[in-house]
Amino acid sequence: MLRVTSKLPLRARTIRRCNSTWNWSKESKEVGDGGTNPPAPPTSIQSQILSTCTSLHTSIMPLNSNLRGPLERQSDISTSLPFVFLVGNHSSGKSTFINHVLGRSIQTAGVAPTDDCFTIVTPGPTDVDQDGPAVIGDPDMGFGALRAFGPQLVHHTRLKVRKDTATEGFMMVDSPGMIDSPVTPDSLWSAGSGAAAAAAAGNTMDRGYDFEGVVRWFASRADVILLFFDPDKPGTTGETLSILVNSLGGMDHKLYIVLNKADKFRKIHDFARAYGSLCWNLSKVIGRKDLPRIYTMCVPTGPPGGGGGGG
Repeated sequence: MLRVTSKLPLRARTIRRCNSTWNWSKESKEVGDGGTNPPAPPTSIQSQILSTCTSLHTSIMPLNSNLRGPLERQSDISTSLPFVFLVGNHSSGKSTFINHVLGRSIQTAGVAPTDDCFTIVTPGPTDVDQDGPAVIGDPDMGFGALRAFGPQLVHHTRLKVRKDTATEGFMMVDSPGMIDSPVTPDSLWSAGSGAAAAAAAGNTMDRGYDFEGVVRWFASRADVILLFFDPDKPGTTGETLSILVNSLGGMDHKLYIVLNKADKFRKIHDFARAYGSLCWNLSKVIGRKDLPRIYTMCVPTGPPGGGGGGG
């Protein structure tokens, strides 16, 4: 009798467990697409798996940091806010565009090169300026990985927090205006994109840091990339063409080529000549028959955009 009574509760518990599992599977199939999809695991199991993975990741990170392992921190692969990245020739209108979009005079615009820094403009409760070491050392911003490009880049990076901007929820990153490099445009065009990469390889440190690598870093994390050209230099700057080939390759899905300052054209013939020159120059380095779409625009001058014509 003792043995019989001891087995009855065990069997009863087994039957109840089987019934519970069967009911869960049946309910999952009824909720799914006609019972064809496999049943989803209970929420408790999902939470347990997530908690276990998080615990393992947390325990591995100290060892990964000490050994410079392959795991990336979240701040190394994403930024605190999505951002628009602006690149292009000097005086092509990048800074003026930022001032116009944000509705405030934030960046200095001018005909000559006015800025040699990567400037991050982000919305905030108060107006604050931070230098490179401060912004790159802030783990919440997500720019810490730029430290690998050396102190020259760190000291040529800055953050501008501005309140009362016309848009919120995203950042805008302005880059130094690109200028003619020792690599002549004629040498790039005559030999194609392969020669562009080889010729520019020895000139990546002209600014004291790997400019092409930094542009690639920002571009890979940006949500939108705007490449600016202007009528005075429609694609004739060697550094711009080199950046297009070596730093922006493979990012066509978020790259927009802009021919700015369309209001400077007095005749349609002048516009056609500049547009055709830009298409011709781009065709020599893109390396495919189909050219990307080129957007033409102009920015209204005066307040609140903070003046026009520079960049």
